[in-house]
Amino acid sequence: MPEDVRVVHVGSAGVAIGTIIRDRGRVYAGVLLDHDLQQQTKVAADRDRDGRDVALAIATHFDNEIPVLVHSMNPEQSPELMRILEVAGFDVTRIRMSMLSPEAIAPWLAEVRESFEDSLE
Repeated sequence: MPEDVRVVHVGSAGVAIGTIIRDRGRVYAGVLLDHDLQQQTKVAADRDRDGRDVALAIATHFDNEIPVLVHSMNPEQSPELMRILEVAGFDVTRIRMSMLSPEAIAPWLAEVRESFEDSLE
């Protein structure tokens, strides 16, 4: 990420969901989302949570003007994450983690910046 981008990293689905509920609304300029979060559990309740649960929390608690980038390598579940968010009105981009590079993410970051600046007006 560019130096002027402040990243808030959460390491498990449960922590992500708690953060989303706590920070509902338009606190974040953009969201990067993975599906396979079960290996990053912090507590036992996280073992059954994944990116789908996080996508549902985003769709429920976040402003749908926030751009989302799905970077999951999971070819079967990534379309489901995108569907959940798109049905809720989010603009969703998909770039697999293996394809993420400064050049690949630049158009999405430009969209994030524009969307966030618009929200401040």
